[in-house]
Amino acid sequence: MDLKHSPERAFHQASRADCLQDWYSGPHGLRVLEALRQQLQVFCRPRFGDAWLEVGPVSLLSPEWTGPVHALHADPRSRTLPAQGGLLPLTAATFSCVLVAHALGDAEDAGDVIAEAARVLAPEGHLFILESSHCGPPGWRRPRQGLRRRSRRLLGRVGLEVRRQVALSMLPAALPDGWHRRLGPLDAAVSPWLPVLGSCVLTVGRRRDLMPIAPSATRLRWSRDAVRAGGGSQWA
Repeated sequence: MDLKHSPERAFHQASRADCLQDWYSGPHGLRVLEALRQQLQVFCRPRFGDAWLEVGPVSLLSPEWTGPVHALHADPRSRTLPAQGGLLPLTAATFSCVLVAHALGDAEDAGDVIAEAARVLAPEGHLFILESSHCGPPGWRRPRQGLRRRSRRLLGRVGLEVRRQVALSMLPAALPDGWHRRLGPLDAAVSPWLPVLGSCVLTVGRRRDLMPIAPSATRLRWSRDAVRAGGGSQWA
């Protein structure tokens, strides 16, 4: 994603961002946003003092979602927090929630983007990968292994545990808005159960750095005096 030596990529990313903005303002994109908000509430409930990071060509996190959380948006075109070549100028283990939305299609190496997102993820934090076939960059093709399998493979390479994988939508974006309104309730009810057929797939991973508490070595002992002959307890 180095725009300094590839100015034509800046035009591609700008046009793709405009396409995504238009799509998310329509009935199909609005339904996907609502499904994304529900999943964020399940795994990353906003708490005072937390920090969230969003990486992608468009900003999807709204202040109504984040509340007291300090949210940042990283974008190759951003002047405040540019993400060049998949690198984030941020301290490691900082963010409790990282959302990588529509960012892998523009990356020269999707693995580098996910590795960098995992680096800035705090212990026990969650990493969300939102992949879609909508508004793909020029020359982009759906991965051979599919959106679902590629996301799981990328999370496995950086050692993150896959917590959940759902399809936020199965309808193609090319359908007219009228059909999206008619089929919206059915799509919202069926999509989470069929991620294989999803046109917009969300994968949730967690960074497990805390060791579980070891069970005590003591054994529960029963006193013979506490049980009467015949099996009855003295407290009966």
